[in-house]
Amino acid sequence: MKTLQDITDYMLVETDLRPADLGFVFGGANADSLAEHAAKLYHDGLFKKLIVSGGVATDDGRLECDRMRDRLVECGVPEDCILVENQATNTGENVTYGMALIEKEIGLENVKSVIGIGQIHASRRFVMTLEKHWSDVTKMFSTPNYYPVKRKNWHEDNKFKSDVMREFNKIAPYKKQGFIEEIDMDKLDEKIKKLPKQNNKKP
Repeated sequence: MKTLQDITDYMLVETDLRPADLGFVFGGANADSLAEHAAKLYHDGLFKKLIVSGGVATDDGRLECDRMRDRLVECGVPEDCILVENQATNTGENVTYGMALIEKEIGLENVKSVIGIGQIHASRRFVMTLEKHWSDVTKMFSTPNYYPVKRKNWHEDNKFKSDVMREFNKIAPYKKQGFIEEIDMDKLDEKIKKLPKQNNKKP
């Protein structure tokens, strides 16, 4: 039986961050929080270009990608630094449609490292989806916490706990169906440590 600590360590993925070739923002219900977090990383010099992916309508009628793009611009990210993918309706499509747009606009060969940004309760699935479809890129992951308790106390908030456990129960069947690929986080950490540490933060 998994302990709470086992589930925390496995599901709530966050890696060390180094400057990356691209930020990759997965759409979600918390589009504003995701965009604000991505904007902070951009202003910290962790990437110079990013993609927002999501074709599902949010509560104000805008698609996830458009809402995130608009919020990024409001937060001072230049619009010409943002790629907008507006067709994806699930995480696999976020990555595959996103990669097609990246290939068209940047060239996949020019992207060796990516910082994924997505909803905290689904962070493991995001990283495993990237591993499935884009195995050769060095993957980092960062997420805002929009719940009323700290990450380590997820089990103390009913909504946070429900969201994490729903995600936890998806992992095995999604692996079996080939939607996601298991990833060795220790090996990934070693790859991240080999990335340059320089910071391109603006003055």
